[in-house]
Amino acid sequence: MSEGGHPPSTPEELAARARAGSAEAFAGLVERFQGPLQQFLRLRLRSGTDAESVAQESFVRAWQKIERYDDRWRFSTWLFTIASRLASSHVRSEALRATAPVPAGLEGRASDPAEASQDREERENLWELVERAVGEEQRAALWLRYAEDLTPAEIGVVLGRTGASVRVLLFRARRTLEQLLRQRAAAESASEGRVTPRVPPALLPATVPATVPLRAAPPADALPPGWTARSLAGGS
Repeated sequence: MSEGGHPPSTPEELAARARAGSAEAFAGLVERFQGPLQQFLRLRLRSGTDAESVAQESFVRAWQKIERYDDRWRFSTWLFTIASRLASSHVRSEALRATAPVPAGLEGRASDPAEASQDREERENLWELVERAVGEEQRAALWLRYAEDLTPAEIGVVLGRTGASVRVLLFRARRTLEQLLRQRAAAESASEGRVTPRVPPALLPATVPATVPLRAAPPADALPPGWTARSLAGGS
């Protein structure tokens, strides 16, 4: 409940007020979506700095075009569509920049040590596994489905795909992650001295478990909001 005892405004209600000229309502939308939008863009751009910059540009574009918002769609769908297009433009610009000559004196310059250190410290977080394991569109589809709770049809609007193709993206991404989690579980079992089930139980020492789970579920705090390990094996 809000301070006045009324239910908090939905994003669509805030967007309607912003469309009527309320900068305060739009500020409420920025506050509500800034974090999720930056995380979505980080999964696409793989750079926190770039994600923050494109997120800011997305909000500027959304404010400039707020009169075009169609309330038949969720506001999040409209906003993430803007961000997705800007991210694609950013990737194309970066690709063109990468082909330009390197200024004298900068050849072989190392990447940001802080970012490299952060990469080395990444461990069990499932979203970090997503970043490493699947492609850009699959990362985006996973985030929009499980963190933002968009339907495949709504994700299709954001990514410029059909709902059916989004379901294929989600299926392939979940299958890849499930395989990697199985491999990780097997590696962890081996490092801990556990034996695979192919060895007859009668031949195992009494102190060694006779069975090993095929997959270890990630820690609960490593999963995105609304996403459980069963999501990896379930439907879209």
